[in-house]
Amino acid sequence: MKFKIQVGEVEKHLVEFNYNQLAGSLLIKVDNQPIHRSIRLLNEPVAEVYHFVVGQMERSEVRIEKIRKQLFGHRNSVYVGGRLANVFVGV
Repeated sequence: MKFKIQVGEVEKHLVEFNYNQLAGSLLIKVDNQPIHRSIRLLNEPVAEVYHFVVGQMERSEVRIEKIRKQLFGHRNSVYVGGRLANVFVGV
């Protein structure tokens, strides 16, 4: 599952999320700079939360909640500043 979301009103940043369930790889980038990378081959947890802050002058707190479905797929909820910004559901 891949998605991009723009964060910030004045100071804009691009947050990219790329997760491959079959390979077990996860990459989160902010403005094309990797901030989180992991590879998990077995024992994927049902829920994971990634929390980080983007911006210098206008700081925005971003939280991505990844919830695994029973067999394949995920539901990703993106919160910016504590408010739900978007939900991405993938198979």
